Amino acid sequence: MAQIGPDTGTTPNPMLQQAQANYVAEAASVAATLNQNLADNYHVGFQNWAGQVLAGKIPNTDPPQPPPAYLAVKASNGWSYVIRGGEPVCAVPAIPQLPPPAPPIPEPDNVRNVPAGDTMPVGYVVIAPDGSRWQKNGSPTPFGRAYFYLKLA
Repeated sequence: MAQIGPDTGTTPNPMLQQAQANYVAEAASVAATLNQNLADNYHVGFQNWAGQVLAGKIPNTDPPQPPPAYLAVKASNGWSYVIRGGEPVCAVPAIPQLPPPAPPIPEPDNVRNVPAGDTMPVGYVVIAPDGSRWQKNGSPTPFGRAYFYLKLA
């Protein structure tokens, strides 16, 4: 059997050339499909990360980076194959900004929070420096009992 190739001086087999062309096209198609899947998975992961940032649970200082893309490479012998390249598969989307903190809810004039360290029982009445009277109360919540001082008339 004679060798086929540039060093033998014989004409390459047209069927071999067609097979190699098919491999080139297939490698390009496979690389494109793999890259689309990588990009889609990356964008889902990025959106999950951005949701955590926008919820204020994590800082926006370390965004996920896109993975390297696949490349269709043609070898010196005419055949093609797919490898992992060094360039990212896509660009990093815009980094979300941290939301501003919610403004505090103003306290009503007749209710005050219990100060830290207060150990007085519910029902205790304290007289403020201005002469107003405040009674300690408690209210059940889904998170336990909430204590507060209510201004008496």
